[in-house]
Amino acid sequence: MKKYLFLGDTHGDLNFTRGAAELANQQGAEIIQVGDWGFLWPKAGQLRRLCNVLVKLDVLMRFVDGNHDDHPSLRARKPRRARGAVRLARNVLYQPRGSVHEDEDGTRFLFLGGAPSIDRDGRIEGESWWPEETITDAEFDLAMSADGPIHVLVTHDAPSFPPGFSDKGSPRYQYAQALSMDRIDALIRRHRPQRHVHGHWHCRYDRIHQAGTHITGLDCNTLDPACLADATLLWSRADEGSTRTMTRTRPGRM
Repeated sequence: MKKYLFLGDTHGDLNFTRGAAELANQQGAEIIQVGDWGFLWPKAGQLRRLCNVLVKLDVLMRFVDGNHDDHPSLRARKPRRARGAVRLARNVLYQPRGSVHEDEDGTRFLFLGGAPSIDRDGRIEGESWWPEETITDAEFDLAMSADGPIHVLVTHDAPSFPPGFSDKGSPRYQYAQALSMDRIDALIRRHRPQRHVHGHWHCRYDRIHQAGTHITGLDCNTLDPACLADATLLWSRADEGSTRTMTRTRPGRM
């Protein structure tokens, strides 16, 4: 069956993402990135450079939006079909919230990006923060209504606090964060996927949900692009036992 390399928050880091693309090329895998992608950022001009890397390595990348992504620019690009992907450039596909992808092996993925930013008060609306960052009622309802089976759920946020994390921030943020996690948890209980992979918390861990789903949280881009182990997960539906169980907590930029 087809191989996938799930990739944690990249934050527009081309060197780090190049390392992941080289690994995906070696493994014959497609990249699925879990948000805070950052290559379509105001005045950054990184999308073309990323496209060149992926085309050269013959690697396809799908991604969801995180909280730190340029949401208006992403939403301005419409999918050709309902619940479909948006092609931003060669070898680069954006999966809007509630979209579904089925591969040639029949493996079905459900995507739901978005999360609240704990640091929104220190950011500038329209330049480094956008109100569209959080999951809306309509987006949540769309994801809940997806036809089954769903084998893999890909989100930016987690269904509960990862190891070592707890409530913090303003009451407004805590309310938004609790709602976001409740929605991810509800999706797992509704669709009961084999796998759930997310980012956002910059923490590598594995746990089993009460519904039986294997949850993996991924770390983010690091100073050394060669250190990919905690920020990636090589996965195939044919080999559910391929991942290691590991907990690592490293506070980062949520």
